[in-house]
Amino acid sequence: MDTVYLICLIVGGFFTLLSIFGGDADADVDVDVDLDVDVDLDVDADAAFDAEAPAGGAGPGFLDLLSFRALLLFVTFFGLTGTLFSLTDTGEPRTALYATLMGVIAALGGNYVLKRFAYEHVSSTIGPDDVCGRTARVLLPFDAGEKGKIEVDVKGKRLHLIARSDENRPFRRNDEVVVVRMDGTVADVVKPD
Repeated sequence: MDTVYLICLIVGGFFTLLSIFGGDADADVDVDVDLDVDVDLDVDADAAFDAEAPAGGAGPGFLDLLSFRALLLFVTFFGLTGTLFSLTDTGEPRTALYATLMGVIAALGGNYVLKRFAYEHVSSTIGPDDVCGRTARVLLPFDAGEKGKIEVDVKGKRLHLIARSDENRPFRRNDEVVVVRMDGTVADVVKPD
């Protein structure tokens, strides 16, 4: 497993640093990794829980773990934690558990921080008036009264915004919509007729 941790640290760390310091540069990367792992695992668990989704979609959630950024953060911190614990001769089940836990925390925490601070405000060069009237594309589907995500091009920049609509019809992935108003960082949209 030491090799797995080290590969995760190197590959995840490289792409994480590239995403932080790479700026707006476009790059094509082709990575070919061949890894054979043989693990026998027998786990028995009984669990029961009741959960309610928070109103308004506040806080990090399971869907946040499915983003590319979260995957990079998970792999990087999984590898870092696993490598550090391997160097201190911690037993393997414990190392794998700590590495996985740290990866999940980093993925959720990193997404939360980036959403909270990086995407909270529209760029100072782009104001709400620049977004209103623009055609956008639905990224994350939603229905009336719910929130989703759209992608809109403004002044040569591609913005991802939270969107909602009062129209009583579904908004599916890749549907074309028009931004009619900005309410803080949330775009009110309609389907063009």
